[in-house]
Amino acid sequence: MVSVLPAALLAAALVGCLDLEGDGPRAPAPGDPASPGEPAAPSHEEHPPVASTLPLAPAIEQPGQALGDCGAKERCQGALPDGGGPGALNLVRNGRRSRGANSQLAVPRSLTLADIDADGKTDFVQTAQNRLFASKTDYAKTGILHLYLRRPMKRVLTGDFHGDGYDQTCVVQDDNALVCFGIGADRKELWWWFTQGAFLSDSEDFIIGDYTGDGRDDVLVYPRAGGAWRMYSLTGDYFFGATPGFASGNLGTAVAGQQVRAGDFNADGRDDVALINGAGQILYYVSVYASSQHTFWWAFTTGAMVTGNDQVTIARIDDDNDDDVVLRNRVTGVTRFFRMEYAGASLPAITHVPTGQLSASGNSLLFWGAMHDLSGEPGATRRDDALVYELGWNGFVRSDARFSGTQLTYWWAYSQVAPDNHAGWPAIAAKPWLFLKCKFSDIATTPRVDQFYRDMVFGTWGLAHYWFDNSYGAWDAYSSTVRDTWYGMGITNAAWIALPSRWDRAGACMNAYGGSTAGFVNTINLVNGEGDAGNHGGRVLMTPGSSNSTFLAHETGHTFGYWDHSWDDSGRRNASWSGPGEYYDHWDIMSAMNVHAFTTSLGAAGPGINTPYLHKMSFIPAHRRVQLNSSTSSQSVRMNLAALGRPEASGPLYVRIGSNDADHYTVEYRMKSGWDQGIPRATVLVHRVSNGISILLTANGGPERLPGTTSWFWTGTNWISVAVHGFAAEGYTADVTIGY
Repeated sequence: MVSVLPAALLAAALVGCLDLEGDGPRAPAPGDPASPGEPAAPSHEEHPPVASTLPLAPAIEQPGQALGDCGAKERCQGALPDGGGPGALNLVRNGRRSRGANSQLAVPRSLTLADIDADGKTDFVQTAQNRLFASKTDYAKTGILHLYLRRPMKRVLTGDFHGDGYDQTCVVQDDNALVCFGIGADRKELWWWFTQGAFLSDSEDFIIGDYTGDGRDDVLVYPRAGGAWRMYSLTGDYFFGATPGFASGNLGTAVAGQQVRAGDFNADGRDDVALINGAGQILYYVSVYASSQHTFWWAFTTGAMVTGNDQVTIARIDDDNDDDVVLRNRVTGVTRFFRMEYAGASLPAITHVPTGQLSASGNSLLFWGAMHDLSGEPGATRRDDALVYELGWNGFVRSDARFSGTQLTYWWAYSQVAPDNHAGWPAIAAKPWLFLKCKFSDIATTPRVDQFYRDMVFGTWGLAHYWFDNSYGAWDAYSSTVRDTWYGMGITNAAWIALPSRWDRAGACMNAYGGSTAGFVNTINLVNGEGDAGNHGGRVLMTPGSSNSTFLAHETGHTFGYWDHSWDDSGRRNASWSGPGEYYDHWDIMSAMNVHAFTTSLGAAGPGINTPYLHKMSFIPAHRRVQLNSSTSSQSVRMNLAALGRPEASGPLYVRIGSNDADHYTVEYRMKSGWDQGIPRATVLVHRVSNGISILLTANGGPERLPGTTSWFWTGTNWISVAVHGFAAEGYTADVTIGY
């Protein structure tokens, strides 16, 4: 059990900086509980920085997500929409309401059901290590948002903690920090809300509901092995604390093995508690406020009506304002509906609402939510829709609460494989850099204040942000070190330029520093004059004129293993010393500085990384890759491609055509958002990969493959075609047909 701090001490221990804006208990009756990184191999890049030939787009998009603590005060103040916290997006739920998470009712594949985007409908929330992906519960599993944290998540708590009509999301990290988020203004990003210590341990369960009747969900916590109940609430705009005036009342103490469910069974606006004991009895406790306490009074206990194979869930089955009890046999799929009313040995059955087309498959689990559009028909605004998870094929069968014209019933909506982003992603890996700043003996000025260079590494659109996002949360450079000291190199700018190589010029700064470089990926060496910049042997050399996010991401990319640049097939030369087509994939960071970048306070930033180079570092898991191998007869497949910067989208991130590792083609979808917000427009791109080098194809109407176009490519043995049908208005996907 975790210790509980007094409220004053709890407040002092919290981490965060966002200022959001009758009678005694009944006596127990019979049946009631009795008691209350290594550096890359040396190589080098011979070119000086190349001036971009492309215009920079304006800074039109703000960062997608915060990473833990605010840091700067202004960042904290902007963490949620104006108006005092999540309530700025308050919606009327038309009678349907979100249900908070229950740790006893785990959805397979690390899924949670919650209204994460404030549209009044239940969404899928899926976690994988330090990653969170949200998508709609429609057939297409339309992508909503993603979030990467610097530490793995152990648990997810969802509920309407702020009383706004939709769910907020809190996660418990492996360091036992509780990090909470609200939906952003555009409803496509989670914004950091606050961070505090977790108030529940790994050996405890929780069930979330509005037990105090204030319109905000509370968290009821209890030891899995049995013990005292505790309750936590968010009474202000941030930070959970022990619920004022909570007493367990007739709940007594939690019993090991007992099932716990919550619902508003008497339609009074407060969630009650139902316990299912080992004998299969349901014990109903009413949530009340009495004698200045939020507590629970025992109401009644049924006979043994829950069998060992029964899954107990709570949902609104008929068209009223109170919750009902559902028993589904996990083995046979038989489902029964009951009202929470005393009727002797069993609860009274709901007989006027048939199960209809609700899946009756065995080996399955049942979950509930608000998923279909409000149509105005009877029951539409208050009844819950059903999601049956069929374990044999890891798919959901959704059935919506509908009206047949004569009675309330359930109609089949779809059968679809469950979201599968729960596994396969690479583990978090620390990638710390050492950032050094050095002066020439004949140049005394410092180009920028120290904070600018800290932001170059740690800030929004900085180095750590770039690699964290573009590795899908795998590479963490936030543990880098930026030295504020300007070290004197004892050499003039001219003498420095005359040194034999870039390796030596970077080494002059490292020698001036004189400290250890052990434990770092490598060094970034900034000097206060011009003359040379780039990468040699993994050492990055930077000057005032090359101090921007795009340049730094490109040069550190070499150290990480991208020693080759990206190319196109045009044969153009970016400079006299560059190869034909080199630096002409404007959509890939390894063509910097000849890329589609955008403007930030750190100068140029972006773009992202193309599919061949994302795959080279194993950033894209196997379940998000598709390989199409040609055969003796032509084939074609139609699919939705997920945008590279939007892994929450449904569909492959990587499509490869061809079985030859040294010579094949890839198809990818890029959207004008995130690190790609500087690209001209959403587009499909086709690359050829030859001996590990990425070549953007511009022939046959390219490089941008836009809706309504079909492009053909001769591989030397067969034709490949890419037809683009359209780009989704929401969900971040491109509809394409690939012939091979």
